[in-house]
Amino acid sequence: MTSVIVVGTARLRADRADEARKLITSVVERSRREPGCLSHEAHEAVSDPLTLVLIEKWASRQDLDSHNQEPWLADSLGRLIELLTGAPEIQVFTPLGHGTTGQDTPR
Repeated sequence: MTSVIVVGTARLRADRADEARKLITSVVERSRREPGCLSHEAHEAVSDPLTLVLIEKWASRQDLDSHNQEPWLADSLGRLIELLTGAPEIQVFTPLGHGTTGQDTPR
């Protein structure tokens, strides 16, 4: 199986930043206990503490998909969206050569 990295970037509303940080911390902690979660971290930008990046590593795409289907996660993300200035940007990465092209080696 191929591991998967998820990178999410979000900007917190200044008036609800503390609430957002608490919610994000609880999501990170709960996610770390799920099968297949190899790491899950939240970081804030040094130059702008309202800008956060979340970096997750999952053992497989199946583990990530199972995580994304958790009802508690949908509830948490529904609450979080109200605490952000806009929709978060989320990207999923696989190791070079294991992407969606179907090729085993990069060209």
